[in-house]
Amino acid sequence: MSQRPIGLFLRSLADNLLAALLMLAGLRRAFVHLHPSPAQFLFFLTGSLLTSLVFDLISEGFPGSPDPVGFAVFLLPPFFWVIFGLFLAQRYGVWRLVLGPVILWLVADILVGLFQSAIQWAGQNSLLPLWLGDAIPNIYLVLFAWPTVAVILVFGRQLAWGWWLRGAVMSGVLVFLYGWTYLFADQRLWFAQTEIGEVAPPRITEEAAVYLQPLLLSRALARVEPGTPGQVDWYFLGVGGAAYQSVFRRETESVQSLFDTRFDTEGHSLVLINDDDTALTQPIATRTSITRALETLGQRMNRDEDVLFLFMTSHGTPEGLFELSHQPLQLESVTPEWLRSALDKAGIHWRVIVLSSCYSGMFIPALKSPDSLVITAAAADKASFGCSDDADFTYFGRAFFDESLRQENSLLDAVKSAGRSIAVREKEEGFQPSDPQVSLGVQMEKVLPVLEKGLFPDRSIIDDGEEGAP
Repeated sequence: MSQRPIGLFLRSLADNLLAALLMLAGLRRAFVHLHPSPAQFLFFLTGSLLTSLVFDLISEGFPGSPDPVGFAVFLLPPFFWVIFGLFLAQRYGVWRLVLGPVILWLVADILVGLFQSAIQWAGQNSLLPLWLGDAIPNIYLVLFAWPTVAVILVFGRQLAWGWWLRGAVMSGVLVFLYGWTYLFADQRLWFAQTEIGEVAPPRITEEAAVYLQPLLLSRALARVEPGTPGQVDWYFLGVGGAAYQSVFRRETESVQSLFDTRFDTEGHSLVLINDDDTALTQPIATRTSITRALETLGQRMNRDEDVLFLFMTSHGTPEGLFELSHQPLQLESVTPEWLRSALDKAGIHWRVIVLSSCYSGMFIPALKSPDSLVITAAAADKASFGCSDDADFTYFGRAFFDESLRQENSLLDAVKSAGRSIAVREKEEGFQPSDPQVSLGVQMEKVLPVLEKGLFPDRSIIDDGEEGAP
């Protein structure tokens, strides 16, 4: 006899689990198996709490600690469903309805929570396909709404509610639950402990940087050599704009190395970089340093023969700003109009400008001219990708500089090849196409093959051989 209550409890437990599964499938037969009781309510409330805790443990990791506020927040939806059940019981005179909605919702919440925990664990262990990663937040929203929608639909059908009443009740319940989610989105049952060590101040704020930066810029400009009369010389200026992500420094330095070694710009190149690691060794990128660099290059170049290759990489904004940042310095970002004005004032005639940033296509209307080739990593209304702090290149930088320019003997062929490579990668990873842009001026189109002979020595040999052929 002592085991009879346990047996009844377990049978009721199994029936309630079956009822929740039928409810999630939208079947009214759920009520045949529903056995609400205070003991069942407390059991499934504890199970739902533990399921939420498991999800937070997977998400946050160890070590950590529970959050009492999170536990209080967790109790709000079950309390709401109890109130909902009381309202139904009073209205229809069936006291079995008091705990019916909350038990069905709690059981469904446990089942859905276990599924969410499995997804979270698989995602954190790189077991999910890449295309699914971006959809996970939307999947979580659907899973969160599923038990709620199912409860209202099944109870509405069982109690013969009209469609308008079902819709009104469902809207009200969803507004409450999603409002609860929005208000308490940052609350967890478990928070990971993070050790916050002493953060060293940025090197750019050191006294040495105050005196070194003007000297570093002057030295870099002094090393730029004049062009050789009668010969096409290419000059390279690289700008890494955002100091808080080192990918821009690495990309700028790598592209300078490529130009100095393959394209023979050594003595004709310099870089301006915002990065804490180079604050005491490289001139930083500001409007002032960019202006001085362009002025110096314009003075050293032979106006009618030499070409400037300007490469700028950073974050961009939909408003058309190229970010220059080096906290805590207050730096102005680059606008298309400002950059065009600086190039014009420097007197630089032939220009190849490559901008790697989101929305960089915004710069084309201001920078395009008969004597310019402008290449951007993205269209005016598109983002570009790959700005990961542990990367050596952005997606565009990798495809254009590190791959295509090492193979092709034409800038236009290289950007076409890079565009195809980027499109494939973005599609595989589920990103919207960045759509790189090219603007080729009419005069630049005519002389670019001649100018490129100085950039691609191998091509010069091929062209000379073709010209001499019978």
